[in-house]
Amino acid sequence: MKNREIPKGLRDLLPEEVAVHRDMQQKAARLFTSYGYREVVTPTFEFLEVVESGTGGDIRKDLFLFMDREGGILCLRPEMTVSIARLAATHMHDLDFPQRLYYMCNVFRHVQPQRAQYREFWQLGIELLGASGVWADAEVITIAAKTLKELGLRDFKISLNQIAIFNSLLQESGLNEEDQSQIRHLVERKDLVELSRRLERMDLNDEVKESIALMPVLHGGLEILNRIPYAEHNRQASEAIQELDRIYEALKICGVIDHIVIDLGVLRGLDYYTGVVFEGYSPDLGYGLLGGGRYDNLMGHFGLDRPATGFALGLDRLALVVGQRQELPRRFLVGGKNFAAVVAEADRLRQQGCIVEMDVEGCSKEQLQCKLQGRSEYHLIYLEEEPEVNQCGQ
Repeated sequence: MKNREIPKGLRDLLPEEVAVHRDMQQKAARLFTSYGYREVVTPTFEFLEVVESGTGGDIRKDLFLFMDREGGILCLRPEMTVSIARLAATHMHDLDFPQRLYYMCNVFRHVQPQRAQYREFWQLGIELLGASGVWADAEVITIAAKTLKELGLRDFKISLNQIAIFNSLLQESGLNEEDQSQIRHLVERKDLVELSRRLERMDLNDEVKESIALMPVLHGGLEILNRIPYAEHNRQASEAIQELDRIYEALKICGVIDHIVIDLGVLRGLDYYTGVVFEGYSPDLGYGLLGGGRYDNLMGHFGLDRPATGFALGLDRLALVVGQRQELPRRFLVGGKNFAAVVAEADRLRQQGCIVEMDVEGCSKEQLQCKLQGRSEYHLIYLEEEPEVNQCGQ
């Protein structure tokens, strides 16, 4: 029946799935709050001009667009960083910085649906606004790692890069904008065969070609930063490498270095990134779980020139990995002939933190036992005492 279908790329969340999401959201909120971050909420849709001014025109193909009755072009939010930047510029321009904000919301992208990739999905994340420097970046990356740990993931890596290393190489190459975009896309996809084929057809000196070809495969510890031929005589690249080195050392002090690797193929797809970028992965899932980085120019688009950094985590993807690992309270089904006693017992158990369903149909003990077949997580409590003669409903 057509009236039972939902649009492609969307899904219903059943009670068990919602419980997993809520559990992760609550744990993340406690962690974010412990670092001084405060929650904000933005509208579900924004003006298209707002989103494109922050992310670049290439994102339009992934947007859900519609028009309001006044003729304005709107879009469902595809991510939250631009919305947070707009919010801060609108409401926080007179406040002291840095400002620490977090969010938990659904976002929308018109992508090809597949496993772990939906057109509506849930994100949580933080934005550290008005702070620059190594320790600001280290704080955000540390919280990203601690969030994955807090939500039950142990086996994961966060890949770290400084986007100026690659950008300086493209600038030195002399390639036109279209060729640069193609090279960036191939490096990010780690498509070594096509990247090699494209580079061979381009009029580039051998050192630049070699450096570009190395980007997708330079992955490991700090030692890989010594394997970039052109960096020795490119000031911007050299400074970016030094910054990456300092952040790496800061993450050692923060206690999360076991989860950190350097990956010069991590570029992130959005135009607003200006410095350190990072992505989090689990070997149990072939998709990124989180991503973020520094975006020092984005807030300036909205009239508030402040440095900033942050990350977003995909809740739906993480739930595929850790969704069955949450600890749930004890569960009871309470029934009996005396409804006053049943209500009192159910309330007593709830006050102890238990999950309690109360039989409101007056079923017998045998009937309730049948209802619990296949629900092994529930325990039955049946009160045998008879009701008083003046009890409601009797």
